[in-house]
Amino acid sequence: MSSNIGRTLLLALVVSGVWAGGVSAQISGIVRSSDGRPLEGVAIEMWTATRRVAARLTDANGRFFFSESIAFQAVTLQVGGIGFQTREITVAEGVDEYTVELAEQPLVLEGLVVTAEGATCEQGRDDRSARELWQLARLRYHGLMDTLGVATYLSEADTIVPLSKLGPLDLPALALSQRGSSSLLRFSWSRRIERDGYAFKIRRTDGARPYDSWVYAPLDADFAPHFVDDLFGERHRMVLEHEGPEGWTLRYCPKKDNKPSIKGTIALARDTTFQSVEWLFATPDPVEHAGGRAVFTPPLSGSLQAYLLPSEAIVWREIPGGEYLQRYQRFEDWLVAPGDSVPALPLRRANEPGTARRN
Repeated sequence: MSSNIGRTLLLALVVSGVWAGGVSAQISGIVRSSDGRPLEGVAIEMWTATRRVAARLTDANGRFFFSESIAFQAVTLQVGGIGFQTREITVAEGVDEYTVELAEQPLVLEGLVVTAEGATCEQGRDDRSARELWQLARLRYHGLMDTLGVATYLSEADTIVPLSKLGPLDLPALALSQRGSSSLLRFSWSRRIERDGYAFKIRRTDGARPYDSWVYAPLDADFAPHFVDDLFGERHRMVLEHEGPEGWTLRYCPKKDNKPSIKGTIALARDTTFQSVEWLFATPDPVEHAGGRAVFTPPLSGSLQAYLLPSEAIVWREIPGGEYLQRYQRFEDWLVAPGDSVPALPLRRANEPGTARRN
């Protein structure tokens, strides 16, 4: 990609927008699985011809709604979530109610482990096109929020599954809680990565039996802004794996692997904002084949910068016996506040959003 293309992309980000087709008074609908079940917590993104302008999560009944004030811009809807194939729906003139069926799609670890593009990255290539795209995308976001505390409502579930079932395809009821961090905690992880890499060893127990394991950098939650930080860029090579009308996929790998490291992919939407990040940890023994995936909603329409905080994430690691402990998380209403402490969120009751099953 030339610098001229980079400047063209940047111009597209600041133009207020010329779009085609969006004429609906409002847009609503329901998202179901392939067997007809309503799906809660699925992301619905509203797109003009060139950019994302809004996003919603389906409610406990699988429903979503966009008001008239933003629906008139819609050209397409992108619908998807962790464990499901993404669909793009064209908004039709005069149609304001949509039913969307999503097919299940378990995570495929092999796609992050053995590919020709991955080998190219690890053999020393740093693609200028990929580097320029990453630099352009990170302009949309604040960095590690060094002077800010963050907090969010969190719905989560832990399950133990075989490798073939990795992905939140059959979750129990999600437990509702809160999660937050201070700037000091995120700063300490940055310093640890600089010094020791992306994981450190600990001792766990499986019943009465102890075993060696790792604690991994929390890239799935409030440390996700690491992917737009200088430290990430300095430690990784990048190559452009895929370019298409939907956006770009960048593959990254460590420049040095003498310490616990990460490698994976970054998916950028066609407006150069982050759609998702996937990573695998590489460590000395014990190798737990640990990794994760985080999904991001678009910045608010008209905002110049946002925080790279996920709406949905899953992390996994292999446990004794060969199965995988996976943790699915859905984040709602991130609160970012100045200061070194974790901001306080109002308590939620059990019947409020975030407590129902995913599917």
